[in-house]
Amino acid sequence: MPVRDQRARPRHVDRLPDLGRGRARLLLRVRVPSLDAAPGRGRRGGGTVTVVAGVGPDGRGLHAVHLAGRIAASTGEDLLLCCVVADSWSRGSVMSGPDADWRRHLEAMASDVVGEARGVPPPEVAVDAVITTARSVPRELVAQAERAEATMLVVGSARDALMGHVALGNISTWLLHRASLPVVLAPRSFWSEPTDRLERLVLAVDSDEAVDAALDASTLLARHAGVGVALATFGVRRLPALPDGGGRRADNAVYEAWRENIDAMHARAASLVEASGVTVTDRIVAVADSWRGAVEKVHWLEGDLLVMTSSREGPVRRIFLGSNAPRIMSQVPVPVLTLPRR
Repeated sequence: MPVRDQRARPRHVDRLPDLGRGRARLLLRVRVPSLDAAPGRGRRGGGTVTVVAGVGPDGRGLHAVHLAGRIAASTGEDLLLCCVVADSWSRGSVMSGPDADWRRHLEAMASDVVGEARGVPPPEVAVDAVITTARSVPRELVAQAERAEATMLVVGSARDALMGHVALGNISTWLLHRASLPVVLAPRSFWSEPTDRLERLVLAVDSDEAVDAALDASTLLARHAGVGVALATFGVRRLPALPDGGGRRADNAVYEAWRENIDAMHARAASLVEASGVTVTDRIVAVADSWRGAVEKVHWLEGDLLVMTSSREGPVRRIFLGSNAPRIMSQVPVPVLTLPRR
């Protein structure tokens, strides 16, 4: 049974005073090369490709590291762990705080968390780590992701999320309104074994515009992960109280017209996905009298990743989910990838 290298590695500390004024004041980078990493992993076209996972200094967010490790192992990417210590007092940062013991406590707390997080991803994933202090945690996460030219940013759910489900907190809400790169939300207590990989992308679409917006990013991820794509449309249909009469007939006519449009959209989307070299595994139309009921009609796989696109009312190059997306997101038992509008 192979044993991973447990030797202590030196910690390199770079102090960057020019990153002050509300940005990171201390940067700790620890490169953790994998003993089992194959040559060329994490590289497409000669450049390193990275997934960034946000983890809190108090240990929150380790479920995001589990998910990010699974994605990185599936796609052959590197993983950057980013731990941001909130600088709530502005001057009381890790670098400039007057209390040396307090500074050492913050450094030790963040370093311990990162040390634990480093052991989470599969052994073949090359892991890098950065610890910073900043006034805005989500802004710094985005800055680090952009600096690394990351393909996506993975964060955890709010503390009050139901077990195994996604819920938005302050950080994820900020990211879903302002991030310019894909953001992945890990369900609460998400866990991944070292051998677990992505099994399927479930692309949630409700219009041709949504298909066009998500096509390139979804098929690119599917090809790199070696998985198929399921097309899914969710709907809520509350039937009239009376079983007979004009109300029920009118509702049936509306539903039939809607279903024809959805079927045509799925046929078009399937042809585009197949043309990109990705297999369409399923075409799902899940309709019930509630969003929860609709979501429960889907046979979810343990390795599923739900992909959701921004509303066309949102700003370009930003994530802006429509009114129904958060309702669906809160019910699904799998991680959720949100794409910015292009």
